[in-house]
Amino acid sequence: MEEPGISVVIRTRNSAATLRKVLARLDLGPADELVVVDSGSGDETLALAEAARARVVRIRPEAFTYGGALNSGFEVATRPWVLSLSSHCVPVHGDLLARFRKAVGRLDARVTAVVGPIVGEFPSPLPDGVTLYHHGELRRGFGFGAGNPNCLYRRTAWERRPFNPDSSFGEDFQWYFAALDAGEVVAAVHAAAVEYASRRSMGAFYQKGRLDRRFTSRLFEVHRPTVGGWLVRVLKMAAFVALGRMHWRTALGSVAYYAGMLAEARGERRG
Repeated sequence: MEEPGISVVIRTRNSAATLRKVLARLDLGPADELVVVDSGSGDETLALAEAARARVVRIRPEAFTYGGALNSGFEVATRPWVLSLSSHCVPVHGDLLARFRKAVGRLDARVTAVVGPIVGEFPSPLPDGVTLYHHGELRRGFGFGAGNPNCLYRRTAWERRPFNPDSSFGEDFQWYFAALDAGEVVAAVHAAAVEYASRRSMGAFYQKGRLDRRFTSRLFEVHRPTVGGWLVRVLKMAAFVALGRMHWRTALGSVAYYAGMLAEARGERRG
């Protein structure tokens, strides 16, 4: 049986440092295609995309939203499955698409989205297998970082339900819950992991923590962050760095992210 082709859609803006690593480990085959949606890069990003024979979609920086940019890429994608892959997420293994392809080959038509884990640097091995989520079963999350940085969609399902073009964050989970409400199934493929390699500032991690807390608290049964929990995270990150299991930049980002979540949760109580 012929293997299904996959369109890979990557959103970029001045992403050359990590995009180079992503493309080097991306196992594009003859039936696959690469689409890059760029919102005003001034570095080598576009040169890397052109060298990889990507179809480049350009959008104005001021018009960028996460949902809108993805819709722009999905509109020109032609394969039956479309992978939303972050320019900051490097495949842990050199056969990411093969792992997704193997999974979708044994999933039925009710499955419209297939996510892979997002892990930190020096990741621990994840168990193989596929978890299926039906209506009401995603309220506690996937159990690992996941979402549009590494998610495969059935293109016909996206045609019925494009991403929210006004969404500045959380467009992936909005889509998942709408799919589940419609009787569709979301799958998690544990072996299709990517490593989050962004070097954003501590302030950016802090703001992301605030935004994620604001959004996820509406959809998920999340634990309320506490000062004690933040201190535990500080100690855990310090131990990971000392043991060589995590880069110090990643550890500081994790601490800043939790601090942002804590600040947002405290604001919720005051409100």
